[in-house]
Amino acid sequence: MTLPVRSSLPRRALLPAALLSCLAVVAPAASAADAGADASDAKTLDRVSVRAEQVVPASTTRLPITLQETPQSSTVIGLQRLQDESLFSINDVMRNITGVSVSFYDTQRPLYYARGFAITDFQVDGIPSYSGSTNQEYDTAFYDRVEVIRGANGLMTGAGVPSATVNLLRKRPGKEFDASFSVSAGSWDYRRMEADVTAPLTADGRFRSRVVAAYTDRDSYYDRYHEDKMAGMAVLEGDLTDTTTVTVGYQTQDNNPVGSTWGTVPFFDSEGNFAHLPRSTSLAPKWSYWQRETSTAFTNLEQRFGEDWVLKLNTAYTRGNVQNVRIYGSGYPNPTTGAGMYLLAGAGDAEDTRRNADLFLSGKFSAFGREHDLVIGGSWNDLEATTWTLTSVASWRYDIPNIYNWDGDIPELTASRTGARRIARTRQSGAYVATRLRLADPLSLVAGARLSRWETLTRSYNAASAYTGTSGAYKVTDEVTPYVGLVYDITPNVSAYASYTEIFNPQNYKDKDENLLAPVQGSNLEAGIKTQWFDGRLTANAAVFEAKQDNYAVRDMSVPDNSLSDGSSAYIGVNGTKARGWEMDINGEILPGWTVNAGFTHVKVTRAATDLLYANPAEDLLQLNTQVRLRGALERLSVGAGLQWQSKVQGYNVTYPLGGTVTVNQPAYALVQFNANYRISDNWTATLSVRNALDKTYWANLDYNNYGEPRFVAASLRWKF
Repeated sequence: MTLPVRSSLPRRALLPAALLSCLAVVAPAASAADAGADASDAKTLDRVSVRAEQVVPASTTRLPITLQETPQSSTVIGLQRLQDESLFSINDVMRNITGVSVSFYDTQRPLYYARGFAITDFQVDGIPSYSGSTNQEYDTAFYDRVEVIRGANGLMTGAGVPSATVNLLRKRPGKEFDASFSVSAGSWDYRRMEADVTAPLTADGRFRSRVVAAYTDRDSYYDRYHEDKMAGMAVLEGDLTDTTTVTVGYQTQDNNPVGSTWGTVPFFDSEGNFAHLPRSTSLAPKWSYWQRETSTAFTNLEQRFGEDWVLKLNTAYTRGNVQNVRIYGSGYPNPTTGAGMYLLAGAGDAEDTRRNADLFLSGKFSAFGREHDLVIGGSWNDLEATTWTLTSVASWRYDIPNIYNWDGDIPELTASRTGARRIARTRQSGAYVATRLRLADPLSLVAGARLSRWETLTRSYNAASAYTGTSGAYKVTDEVTPYVGLVYDITPNVSAYASYTEIFNPQNYKDKDENLLAPVQGSNLEAGIKTQWFDGRLTANAAVFEAKQDNYAVRDMSVPDNSLSDGSSAYIGVNGTKARGWEMDINGEILPGWTVNAGFTHVKVTRAATDLLYANPAEDLLQLNTQVRLRGALERLSVGAGLQWQSKVQGYNVTYPLGGTVTVNQPAYALVQFNANYRISDNWTATLSVRNALDKTYWANLDYNNYGEPRFVAASLRWKF
C-alpha cells in the first residue's frame, strides 16, 4: 500500500547527502580560521564523565545542585560511554540504566518500565518531546548525555506517571574547531555513518556552529525486515554580549522500516505444545511498513545577571508524521503441516505538531546568615494530533499455507485517505517554584510546587471536511504538585536524604452519576544514602522507595456496561497500584583507568485486578558494566564487559489452543556484552562491541510475546580532529 503523502525514497536519500555536504562546506572554512593556531590547542569533541560534583541540569528542579545534593535517584550516561559501547539508539541506552526494564510490543514499539510503571516522560533539553510520531526512536548522535531521574517528577513535568523521566541533552557548539567521523558495520548487514563538526564562525569563537549527521541502513534478525534511518542536526550559537547567549537549531530524523512487525509470535502450536519457532520468525510480509518522520526547530536564550542569577528560555516546535500498514498474525501452527496461522491488517496515517516553551529564573539569595538557591519558572505545551480515516482493511485476511517456509511474498494491501479525520488538541501549562534552603551547615531542604492546568478535546470532520462534533473534552485546573526533600551531610563525602514527590495523570472516565473522575494521583517516597570518593570520581548510592498510583479508573461492576447517557460505561477510582523496593548503584573510576557502572534493583508491585499490563518487568534487575584501560605495551587498548540479569517473570491468562488460559513462565536469564577500543593513533580509534555475546534465546515480552535480540556484533572506526 502507498499512502498519498508517504515519503519517497529519492527524497530520503538526499537528506543525509545534503547534511554531509554541509559538513564538507563548513569544515574547510573553520580549518582555515584555525590555521594560525598551535596544534596543541586542538581539542576533541566533548568528553563527558559522570562525577559527583557535576551540576544536574533541568530535569528535576532546575536548581543548580549536584547529583550528591539531589534527593532522588538518578543515572547519567555520557558521550564517552555512548561511543565506547556503541549505544546507537535510546533502546541501547535504556538497557544500561539502573532499575529500567526494556521490552517490546514489536519492531517499532519499545516499552520502558521503572518502579512498576511505564516511562512516558521523555524530554530534550528539559522540555517534553514524546508524541505518537517521535515514539522514542531517538538516535543518540544528537546528544551529549542522557539523564534518567527515577520516581515521580511532577514539578517539571506536570502530567505523567511515577516511573522515571528521561532527559536527552543536545550537543552544543564549542569555541574551537572540532570534528569527528565514524563508520560502523555489524550483524544483519548493519551499516552506519556518523559525522560531527564544530566550527567557529568568528576568530574568537563568539559565534559558532555545530552540524551532526548520521545515516543507518540495516536488516534484522527478523525475516524481511529492513530499515534506513537518517538523522541530522544543525546548531548556531552566539554570545551577543558577555552575559547573553542565544542558540538556534534544527533537528530532523526519518525512520523508514519495511517488513516491520505488529503483534506477537505464538507460544504454542495447535496441539498445545510450545511451538519453538525460530527467532527470525516474522508474520509480516515484505511490504508492510511503519514510517516515522519528525523535525524540531529549537531556540535557547540564556541571560546572566551578575555571578549568581540566570534567566533561561527554551522553545521547541516539532512536526511529525506516522504512516503504516501493519499486519498482525493469529492462530497456532500445525506442527506437521505449518498451517493454522492467518494474518489480519491495520493501517494508519497521522501527523502532529507540538509547541513547547519553558522560562525560568534561578539564582542565589542570602537569608539568616546563609546562602540559598531559588528558581521560579513556567512552562507551556500544546500538542495537536491529526488522525486521518483510511479506507477499511478490516475485512482483509490471509491464511499462511506453511509458517515454516513462508517467504512473505503476497499481494500488497492498498488503502487511502477518505478525507475524514480527527484532530485531538492537548494543552498543558504550569508555573513552578523551587528552593534549596540551607537550614544548617550539614542540612538542606529542597522544596517546591507546581500549579498546572491541563485540557484536551477531539474534533471530528467527515470526508467533505465538514465539522461533525467534539468528543473527549476534559479539563484539569489548579492541580498542585508538591516536591520536598531533605539532604543531611553526614561527612563531606556521605549524605543521607529523603524525598516525597507527586505527579498527576488526567483520565477521561465518568462514574455512575456521570461525573468525571479526578486525575490519577502518583507519588514517590524515597530515602537513601549517597557517597562520593576519590575527589568525586566515584559515587555510590543506596535507596528504598515506594511508588503509588491512586484513583486509578477501573470498571464499576455495580452498573451494566454502556449504561451512561453517551453509551459509555461507568468507572470508579481505586487505590490499587503500589511498588515498593530498594536499589543500589555505583558509578565512576575505582582505580585510574578502571571504571564501573553497576546497579541492582528489587521492586515488588501490587496492582488492581483490572490494571492490565502488557509488559513483564522483573522483580530483580542487575545492570553491570566495567571498562579498563590497559597499561604498558597495551596502553592503547581498553576493554569492557557488561551483564544484564533479571529474575524470572510470568505471563498470566495466556490463551491456550486447547481451551482456557495458562500462565507462561520465563526463568531468570542474563545477557552478556563485551567491547574493546583500540587507539590506533591520536586521531583514529577502532571499536568492537558485542551484545548478547552468549546468544541467549529469551522472550522480550510475555504478555505481547516476542523474542529478544540474538547476538549482535558491530565494529566501528572513528576519526577525531
